[in-house]
Amino acid sequence: MCTSFIYREQDTIIGMNFDNDGMKYSIDTKNSNWFTVQVDGGCGKYPSFGVDCFGRFFNNLVVNSNGKGLYRRPSKKVTHTTKFIVDILKGVICTENLGEYLKSVEVVNTPDSSCHNMICDSNGNVWVVEPGRGTIINQAKSSPFFVMTNFSLWDYLHENVECNCDRFKAVSSAFEKSEQVNVETAFSILNSVSQRNGEWITTFSMVYSKNFNTVYYCLNGNFSERFEYKFLCDKNEL
Repeated sequence: MCTSFIYREQDTIIGMNFDNDGMKYSIDTKNSNWFTVQVDGGCGKYPSFGVDCFGRFFNNLVVNSNGKGLYRRPSKKVTHTTKFIVDILKGVICTENLGEYLKSVEVVNTPDSSCHNMICDSNGNVWVVEPGRGTIINQAKSSPFFVMTNFSLWDYLHENVECNCDRFKAVSSAFEKSEQVNVETAFSILNSVSQRNGEWITTFSMVYSKNFNTVYYCLNGNFSERFEYKFLCDKNEL
């Protein structure tokens, strides 16, 4: 499935492997501040993950359902995972005030799905929103890195459920052993957990560097051929 992480020391480095089961996807840079990947699962295109020039990041990853957090129609006090992401992209939700927002609004799943969202603000603080479980807050100063894949972090951290994801273990171990992380290190880590066989194949990998204000990405597991998208926005706008 997918692997994502943030490293926040000398540079803020964000990495993402998009593991795909054949869905159509496309890069969207119509808003020059955002580099977004949209996925069409058969019901239209929706944002799956992305990063902006201020270092704000989001994703929407599959996770096993616990039978809770099922879809309800959005209202003033309820939103669903896709609308939650779209509202961040549109600036309706400010990530710097995300904690306050999540105290007053419940995030549920879209119909017939179970996902969790990883959101990073411009300072490297992380929120993991797991509908029907809870919200995990990981402050930038609390650890050099944070990793999320496709198993419930809430269950792992709060319900004493054992981690059964080898990708999560491998990425966490790689960061623990790394003295310094840069773009090359991040791609090496993504490559080490990329999926070449089975139903879910790594078709898109990206690394964002806040110091260089650039997204680097590669396609179809070809980590030797990379492309770049350099943001041109003024960071003083935030």
